[in-house]
Amino acid sequence: MKNKKILIVTHQFLPHVSPRTTRWSLLIDYLVDQGNDITVLSGTRPQASAKNYKVLYFGNKSISGVINTVRQNSNDSRSSNLKKLIFRILKHIYRFLFKTFAWPDYAMFWIFTIYKNKKKIHDDYDIIISISLPFTSHVCAYLLTKRLNAEWYMDIGDPFSLKKFSSENNKFLFSFINRFIEKKYYKNASKIIFTHKEASELHMKYFDIPASKVVNGYPIGLIDKNSLSKSINYNYSQKPLKIGYFGIFTDRVRDPENYLKLVHNFYSYKFEHFWYTNQESKKFLNKISINQIHNIYDLVSRDKATKIMLEEMHILLSIGNFNKYQLPSKVIEYISLGKPVLHFAEIKDDPLYEFEDLFKNFKIINKNTSNEEIDKFLKVFELGEKIVLIPLLLILISIAIPMAMLCLHYSIVL
Repeated sequence: MKNKKILIVTHQFLPHVSPRTTRWSLLIDYLVDQGNDITVLSGTRPQASAKNYKVLYFGNKSISGVINTVRQNSNDSRSSNLKKLIFRILKHIYRFLFKTFAWPDYAMFWIFTIYKNKKKIHDDYDIIISISLPFTSHVCAYLLTKRLNAEWYMDIGDPFSLKKFSSENNKFLFSFINRFIEKKYYKNASKIIFTHKEASELHMKYFDIPASKVVNGYPIGLIDKNSLSKSINYNYSQKPLKIGYFGIFTDRVRDPENYLKLVHNFYSYKFEHFWYTNQESKKFLNKISINQIHNIYDLVSRDKATKIMLEEMHILLSIGNFNKYQLPSKVIEYISLGKPVLHFAEIKDDPLYEFEDLFKNFKIINKNTSNEEIDKFLKVFELGEKIVLIPLLLILISIAIPMAMLCLHYSIVL
């Protein structure tokens, strides 16, 4: 099949770290290896390193700089209390204004930047792929389809207008336009990629999307033999158990409260928790027991986090969402490292139950899980038994271009 010229439209990209940037950096590398010509159109200032694809950076440097300064200083634990207070007040003002008046989300100004610079973007692409979050990426891609005679694929991270909590904008003001625009875009797109079937079924039903347009593009991970080797050689018999969580919490979406209430039932050995999270999420850890050891740190870079996971942790912990339409995609990245992964399911229809039998280093726990079950799961690692991860369908996506080749089958024996 003829190789394609593809434009990836994503406001967030490397070096920004998120499940979507991680996912698409891996996909882009694969697409390039297959001989496709890839250009990334981004609102994130790119890294100054060599790449095997092109990056078009159109961003408002002054606005982005101010916003990033406010965010970083409000979360930086090294800042003085007065400095942090000032920047937190500024961040709350910024959030109030954007949450009240911004449409479709915080990245709204990127729409004007892309519109102003659209003639600088070549018009000979075969395919445009837009990626959310944020939804602004899809708005920009739609504007470009007006002058680019290309197929349009939409990759949907979290729900937009159908999200119940922590919405991207003011639903009171924008509920109608949110749903009107989303339906219009789904009608115009050639393919629509959702993270899992529960999310795709919700959108198909509400927006009357034909099944022929829909693809379930599950989370992906990259298996690295060096990482697997470090996981194998870790001394799992040493105690206390070190349990690591790397991520954030969101009100009414993901909260560690229920896990913390039950944690004393899960482990028969002494244990310590290491929480790597942002400043706003630390409030969710206020109810930790004084009889347990919890170490709370700021978020770290992806490379540093991976190093800590491999070299310092017995267990990688995931906390499930309160709804089945948002998938905690970091779990697949955890699994790909070969470390024991525990996922605490808040709901009985957590979409990750579909993955539990595929991976020997992955176990789902809930309020009914006993410490004997977890002991049995961890015993395999303590004894150094070999685990076969076969096949690891870490890239589950199927659309009618060379991306149909993206189902990678690994046969790696630990």
